[in-house]
Amino acid sequence: MDKQVINHPDMPAPYGAYSTAIRAGDFIFVSGQAGIIPKSGAKAGEDFESQARQAFENLKTCLECSGSSMNDVVKVITWLGDAEERAALNDLFGEYFPIDPPARSTPIVDLPMGLLLSIEATAIARD
Repeated sequence: MDKQVINHPDMPAPYGAYSTAIRAGDFIFVSGQAGIIPKSGAKAGEDFESQARQAFENLKTCLECSGSSMNDVVKVITWLGDAEERAALNDLFGEYFPIDPPARSTPIVDLPMGLLLSIEATAIARD
């Protein structure tokens, strides 16, 4: 199975020694996407809603640039910075994955830079 690093100018740049997205066979693996605005590198806001919505949009962009989509996601890990935001996360999850949502794990962790959410995903590659 070949491994291909996916790069696209619309995708958020990685903040370290990792790739934003990798295609391996028929799957796309997207590294954790946080609530950071790709063009500026700034947080989308201090509140959970702003950051989480941006994280989901970043994930969506990465998938689309990789030949996949939110409908093709099979597994998500949502790294949550505050357990009290679980209900708000569930609401957004239902919005972004309205039909046949993917499997999900949600560990509660201390995220860097005051971030409140990071989303990593595995999806089926379509092209």
